[in-house]
Formats: sequence, structure tokens, C-alpha cells
Amino acid sequence: MSVAVGLQVVQSLVVLLLAPLYAGVLARAEAVVASRRGPGVLQPYRDLAKWLRKGSAVSDQASWVFRGAPFVAFACFLTVSVIVPVLTSAPLPLAFLADLIGGAFVLTLASFVMSLAALDTASPQGGLGASRASWVGSLTEPALILVFFTVGAVSASDNPYLMNHAIAHSPYVLVLPTHLLGMVAFFLLVLVENGRIPIESPAVSTEISMIEEGRALEYSGRAYALVKWGSWMKLFLFSSIFMNVFVLPWGLGASNSWGGALLAIPVLLGKLALCGLAIVVIDSSFAKLRFFRIAEFLGAAFLLALVGITTSYVIGA
Repeated sequence: MSVAVGLQVVQSLVVLLLAPLYAGVLARAEAVVASRRGPGVLQPYRDLAKWLRKGSAVSDQASWVFRGAPFVAFACFLTVSVIVPVLTSAPLPLAFLADLIGGAFVLTLASFVMSLAALDTASPQGGLGASRASWVGSLTEPALILVFFTVGAVSASDNPYLMNHAIAHSPYVLVLPTHLLGMVAFFLLVLVENGRIPIESPAVSTEISMIEEGRALEYSGRAYALVKWGSWMKLFLFSSIFMNVFVLPWGLGASNSWGGALLAIPVLLGKLALCGLAIVVIDSSFAKLRFFRIAEFLGAAFLLALVGITTSYVIGA
């Protein structure tokens, strides 16, 4: 039991410490593809160190909601890190706190408090970002839940660890139409939830076109560090779920073995490299959609997941 508890802590630390590195590698790769020098892969760590040394400037209109939102959102992302398979295939002690749908609700709570904080300052840009993020979220959540149903249909479970175990021990599931459609739909949602092309450009500097970043414009210093760190953790977690549950469910350690879990760290980095490569290719190959065409993109994800579930009943798998 003590080994499992230790691995639970290590798994959360891996998400906490490696999330900025993953974001830095993606930014560097996108710069290289665009024939730019770009920032170094360790730049997110330097940014965090800089922001954490600074104080926060708070609007006179802000209340405790604005001040507390970064901590709540950061705690939500850290909570999700204990219920999804990142290093081990066997459930860790806190794995049964919630299933994937429960994890989606936790992520929704993080988005909700950040939207409240953006509205709390009475900033026009914050309100615009909160409005847009809420609209996108209202279309994303139904599709995300349907995607989890597609995996549950082929694995007979809604717990991510049990989903991983069922798919890893039945490789034929990976080629079932239900799983393939759910996998594609989930990847589309990974792009949406993390503000990537074609929904939003991660390197955007025009305030009027911001969605996710628009909600954080009023933050600075330590509070902004928590907001950015949380967004990097979110990207890391979504990519880990995509690779460990949908694409390559192998290579994870056991919950009672330090060796297997530690060996799973470089394996996880290799999987994230593949996922990151796909994200970089899309970021470099497509243009950002106009705002009102985002609904079509999310509708495609919803329909793929819906057809996947329907297919599971048709073929009986």
C-alpha cells in the first residue's frame, strides 16, 4: 500500500513538473517548422520563475472570486492527475474518486471559475473571453461525454484505468469502428480544450481574437503563473489520456512496482512526442477558423462520437 501511495504522489509530480516541458517542446517545434528560431524548450520554466517572483496587480473592481479562481483551477487540474492513468495501468489509491465523466466535470469547474473571474473585474476583454469560452464549452462538453461513452462501450467501464486495461488486453478493440471514431473525436476535442489550431492560435497576440487567454488578461505575477501552469497541465493530461487510453494503452507500470512506474516515464514522454507531433503538424498546416465556424468543428466531433456509439450497438461491440 505504501508503494501505491508513493506512486500516486510521483504521478502527480510528473504531471506538475513535466507539463511546462511539454508545452515548451511544442512551442519550439512549431517555431522550427515555421523556420523561426523560437523559444527554448525550457522557456516555460523560466517564465514561471519570473512570474512567481513578481507580485500581482489586482483591479479595484475584483473580489475574492478573482483572487481565488487560479487556486481553484490549479487544484482541479491536480485532482484530475490522480484519477487518470499516467504512469500505471493498475488503479492507484485515489483512482476511484471519479471516472472520466467525473474528471470532465472537474475540468468544467476549472473553466467555470476562470470565467467567473474574468467577469469579476468588469474588464471588456475578460468578459468577451469568458463569453466565448462558455459558448465553446457548452458545445464541447456533450461531445466529450459521448466520446467517453464510445470507450465505455468497448471496455464495459467508465473508469480510465479499467478502460486502459480492457483495451490493452484486447488489441482488436483498437481497430473497431467505435473506438476509431471515438479516438478521432477525442483528438479534435484535445485541440479545442487547449486552444490550439484551428480553434485558437496558442501564439496569438491580438486580444480581440483570444478565447482561453482572454480570460487571463487581468492576471499578473504569481496568479498568472498558476493560470499558465494549470493550462499546461491540462494539455499534458489530455494528451496523456489520448495516448494511454485511445492510442497506445501499453507501456504503463504496475501500482506495486517502482521500477515499472519509473520506466513508464520515458515511455510516456515518447508517447507525448507522437501526440505533440500531430498537434504541431495541424498547427502548422491549417489556419484558424472564424469564430462562428467553430460550431461546425465541434459538431463534427459530436457526430463522430455519436456514430461511434451507434456503431457499437450495430456490430455488438
